[in-house]
Amino acid sequence: MLLWLAGAKYEVRGIENLPKSQAVYISNHQSHFDIPAIMASIPTPFYFVAKKELKHIPIFGWGMWSIGMIFVDRSNREKARASMKKAGKEARKGKAILSFPEGTRSKNGQLQAFKKGAFFLAKAGELCVIPISVSGTNKVLPPGGKLKGGDVIVEIGTPISAETVMSEQPQDLARLSKEIIEKMTVKNQAELAGRSRKN
Repeated sequence: MLLWLAGAKYEVRGIENLPKSQAVYISNHQSHFDIPAIMASIPTPFYFVAKKELKHIPIFGWGMWSIGMIFVDRSNREKARASMKKAGKEARKGKAILSFPEGTRSKNGQLQAFKKGAFFLAKAGELCVIPISVSGTNKVLPPGGKLKGGDVIVEIGTPISAETVMSEQPQDLARLSKEIIEKMTVKNQAELAGRSRKN
């Protein structure tokens, strides 16, 4: 409904790469519109990792808590890692986790460095990692801007197996995931730019 209201047309690629088992999904982050684009494209009820302070916000935080969102203590590194390990075990029980490892939205569409938290979570749950590329959402809803129409491409990349997750260090998984997502994003952004020039 949000996509329709915004006049956004979305295309999903790589749907065959969706796993049959639980996984940690990671995506680049261009816009607040990334979340509805991903949720419309992938038939999986997602849970998000949020800082624990959000839990105490009236209505908003209570709502997140009531539907089972995962809260992480970021006050120090050890507490954060312990929280991510706990979240990984929760994910293994059946929660599909969606994370944006850049941490904040990209201002120019280029990927920023990936933080390691989501990969600690994947290792704790012994889960595969599903890389997702979102392109075009920064045109549909620019930072600080208003909703516009436009094309969006959501591409699901080849999974990083649980075996690879367990054998590699979080920083190496972060680097590998970024390379996969960046390759898809550069390709899809170039395609969207080409469509725009033709129009």
